[in-house]
Amino acid sequence: MRGWKTVSGDGYAVEIPNDFTAVQRDDGHLLIHDPAQSIQMELQMTAGSDQAEGSDRSGGQNTPALAPVNPRQALARFKQWLGRYKNMRITEAPKLVLGMHHVTCTAQGAQCKGMVSVLAQKLLKKQAATGTRFWAVFHGQDVIFASCRGTYEAVNFLKPVEDGIIAAVRVGVRDTLKSPFIQAVVDLAKDITPATPVAPVDDETISVGGMRIRVSPLHHTFMEQPEHLAENVKRFFDELMVQDPEQDSPQRDDAWSLVRSEIFPVLLPRALAAKLPASIMLEEWINDLIIGYQVKSRTTLVSMEDCRLWGIDQETLHEHAMGNILRDTRELNMTGGRCDNYTLFSFPLDHPLNAARIMLPLVQKHLRPHLGKNFYMAAPDRDVLLAFSCDDEETLKWFRHQVEVRYSKSANPLSDKLFLITPDGVVGDTYGSEKEDHQE
Repeated sequence: MRGWKTVSGDGYAVEIPNDFTAVQRDDGHLLIHDPAQSIQMELQMTAGSDQAEGSDRSGGQNTPALAPVNPRQALARFKQWLGRYKNMRITEAPKLVLGMHHVTCTAQGAQCKGMVSVLAQKLLKKQAATGTRFWAVFHGQDVIFASCRGTYEAVNFLKPVEDGIIAAVRVGVRDTLKSPFIQAVVDLAKDITPATPVAPVDDETISVGGMRIRVSPLHHTFMEQPEHLAENVKRFFDELMVQDPEQDSPQRDDAWSLVRSEIFPVLLPRALAAKLPASIMLEEWINDLIIGYQVKSRTTLVSMEDCRLWGIDQETLHEHAMGNILRDTRELNMTGGRCDNYTLFSFPLDHPLNAARIMLPLVQKHLRPHLGKNFYMAAPDRDVLLAFSCDDEETLKWFRHQVEVRYSKSANPLSDKLFLITPDGVVGDTYGSEKEDHQE
């Protein structure tokens, strides 16, 4: 999703489309409107120390603001907030939104005519029916409560945009990262990689050839050595885009017997894999994804020279990498369940290997009793793996939108396509190509 801008609230930042407007009221609430003023989103920040009325105060002390919140606590606090809307009838029960950067809850409601005056009821009959969507985005015990009001048609039509805005919320944004620093990094990067488009995304992220890269580590270095910004940016991009296997190679001092249990497969988008040296061991997969191999805790990918020194071929490398990620995955559980007309599962914690677990037949086997013989998986982010089944094409279309939104907002984007899981294995998504063929 292109053409988005960053706006800031009190203690958080959010991205909205360029043609949307955002105004912060005196009470700190952020109001967001689409160009036609057909919907209004309202975001309000509540600190962890601001306990809601009637909430539990253990020992008379407030919960620390950065203490992690579990899903059950999040839903309970969200429902308590929803209870303040006395004239609303909840039409979609509160639930968790899986695969988000922060713990996030959502619900939907409609105005209850029985709670308004007779005159208001007459007016409502003449006007389009109105609906409201609700969200709560948690950062520890701090939370952003958000709502979106408008006609049912407008709210439903703009759902993907509304979900994209909520997915882009970042609570606890640090004030030390300022746009002049990001702009300086972008200007230097353009000189270092003139053939690759570089542009700022927000105060923590830049876009490099369409890939979103967080530059927080670079900013830490800048704060310590501001006079060496140019050389540190060059080093940052050298490590990011070149990754010379002759430098920092984990295999020069380690025998195969020491590293073979530490090698894991990693999935790379084709655009990123194309920037790696030809000597890197890569293998084609599906949906424009490439399999690479990495030794745990190292920065470089395994190269052909590494395999030569170890005395192994690519088949042996792949076999050990898949065995290692299988052992790592046996201790994990995917969580989820049935909701309305779909069933959704995901790994509860983000992990750099989560997306690569899609290649494991064991994961597919364990999901099949819950999702059926054929189901879908998605890896919009390197750290995220979603698995779902649904009852109709409209819900499948909605899921595609959700995956595209998560992909577009990801710091480590992987694929905006779906993967069809069948008894014979993983099949790539032909949705986009079919649409292009039809247009031709």
